[in-house]
Amino acid sequence: MYRVCQTWISKYPLIRTAYAVWMWFSLLAFLASLFFMKESRTMVVQYLWSFYVLLQFWFLCRSKTLPWKHTVWFVLAGVFVVVPLNTLTLTTIHAIFGGKTSATWSVAVVTPIFEELWKLLPLGLFVLFSRRATSLSLTDYALIGGATGTGFQLMEELTRRWLNSGALSDKYGYSFTLLGGETIHWDFFTLFPGYFEESLAPSLMTVGHPVHTALIALGIGIACRLRTRLTRWVWLLPALLLLWAILNHAAYNGQYKLPDWVFVLHEWIGDGHTTQPVFLMMLAAALVADYALLNKVRNRLPSLPGERFLNPFTELWNIGSSLLRDRGKFVYGLEFYRGRRELGFNLLYGNEEAAGIQEHVRERTKVFYQTLTAVAMILLAAGLFAGLGTYAAGGDTACFACMFDSLQNWWDRLEWYEQAGIVLGALALSLLFVGFWPALGIAMTVAGIAGSGHQIAGYIRDPRKMLTPENALAIATGIVLSRIPFGRALGWLGQKGRAYVRKLLDRIGSRKPKADVPEKPPSTGKHPNEPRKPDEEAPKKDKTEEETGDGAPPTGKTYNEVEIVDHRGSPLGEFDEIDVEKGIFYEDKTAKGLDRLNPRTGQPTQTPQQFADKQILGKTRTRIQNLAQAAATRPTTNGTPEVPGLDQIKSIRSFVFRLDGNTPELQSAVENSLNQLRREFPDYTFNVIFGGKP
Repeated sequence: MYRVCQTWISKYPLIRTAYAVWMWFSLLAFLASLFFMKESRTMVVQYLWSFYVLLQFWFLCRSKTLPWKHTVWFVLAGVFVVVPLNTLTLTTIHAIFGGKTSATWSVAVVTPIFEELWKLLPLGLFVLFSRRATSLSLTDYALIGGATGTGFQLMEELTRRWLNSGALSDKYGYSFTLLGGETIHWDFFTLFPGYFEESLAPSLMTVGHPVHTALIALGIGIACRLRTRLTRWVWLLPALLLLWAILNHAAYNGQYKLPDWVFVLHEWIGDGHTTQPVFLMMLAAALVADYALLNKVRNRLPSLPGERFLNPFTELWNIGSSLLRDRGKFVYGLEFYRGRRELGFNLLYGNEEAAGIQEHVRERTKVFYQTLTAVAMILLAAGLFAGLGTYAAGGDTACFACMFDSLQNWWDRLEWYEQAGIVLGALALSLLFVGFWPALGIAMTVAGIAGSGHQIAGYIRDPRKMLTPENALAIATGIVLSRIPFGRALGWLGQKGRAYVRKLLDRIGSRKPKADVPEKPPSTGKHPNEPRKPDEEAPKKDKTEEETGDGAPPTGKTYNEVEIVDHRGSPLGEFDEIDVEKGIFYEDKTAKGLDRLNPRTGQPTQTPQQFADKQILGKTRTRIQNLAQAAATRPTTNGTPEVPGLDQIKSIRSFVFRLDGNTPELQSAVENSLNQLRREFPDYTFNVIFGGKP
């Protein structure tokens, strides 16, 4: 269903535009309602408390691999899936058996059972139908449970705040009772606020829905992880945790109404006070287990300089320090660490279906790793330049602005070939981590900073110099265009309209009468061409973009190493060669080493069928699926500088695989994989060339 929706959105961009307009209209309407409706202000208060609880889970689950967007999806599932299903279930039960919803059997028996069960539904659906469910970390299970419980508690408490109105509630709070006092506690300096306990005569308590659901979900994760090592009795752990949560819920809802043996049993297990400590101990053990497993494959994962082993404390320290020093690096650090953990658990536990996303995760982690390393090298280079400036000027000029003055003085004393050597050295160093164009930008930035030291120092000494009328107008315009809802749309219109304006100007210029210029007689080839005048136009050998209409590539041209990316610019895959005229994707695969034996087992390291399933079936399946979700194409470092548009390659329905091997076993294995692809994608054609490229 998700892929179908993504395909429709990419096919009809108007859906995205209409959704954006509707969201902005809804936001404006909501902001207006805050001034006129008390219920809207009440909703904001409860939303902020629930958001605070979710942030606590997000912070504690240090080995998580789920991004924030997916976590929010589980919160929405708790709001829009669990709450309606629970309400429908209770309504159906009362419609069949009768009775009031305030009856003891309904409040203290039926409600706790179905609430705790339905809150596990989003986790169950995710485990059954998600490709990456097998590669979740243990804390991912706790985070999913906590997010679902947060969504459920948000709606429950919001309804309670709206319904509990009156003089007593207005004065003391919506959860205040005459006999028990404050019963629901929302305290900022409390871990997992929103727990239930009477403040006047406390006898028992129960944690909120997020903690209960996270506890059960973590037990399910532990059982899934240990099911291959232990027997099926390991599933008793989540079952016992579920019964514990139901008992806590039932005992609190049925105070002074249920039989005494229920409260005796509840007292034996701590009257609800031991639930949260047990959950925290299980979460700590899950963190230790997750990072111990990640360190087993740390040689296959990217690591930053100085990282001897993977641990949450180093990650937290680096992220926290980058937040205070360099907020741009902070975002890359968050995504890099999460992507690395996702890749690690994919390597450890990912099944064949989950392995289909390994390439995407690996490429995305590589991008953030390169960015973080490049930032570190730039900071190191900046420190060296500053040190050179301080040394050249002496200790009396140890001020920040003086460093830039000294830096330009040192730069200006260098010969041109020395400056060129420094720029080329920065370019070569940057090429180790990023592509050519980013590396060129880094090298030119180094030269620009060194050659503009006096100007930078002047801005540091007097920042008002930056606020010249033209600079202030440019900055204000950029801020406005980037902040208003349709500012980016204006920028997009400017880019699109530039070609039309250029055509219009060319047409206006073409109406001018051309001066009579004597034509040059055709050359016989015996004499060299005469020197051309400076103002004489060069002959046009190739058609320009205006002559070809929309800039479409010339017919028959092939493109090498074309990369597809999503709407955020993250890589989704790469095509080895594309022939737009013939409508063919060419994929080159090397089959060398299939006959190589493993020295420990004496068996081939990879059978031809395993090779075909992985290199042809798995990767092609992923490539076709990612092509439907792609937003654009772009060239790569070693590919052709010009690439076809996304609309051009989406219409291609033919794959040709070129393998350098040609054995009967390989032919049979490849044909099996191609037949499977033909069954899964009947609109495509798949062929193979043996003994050809690469």
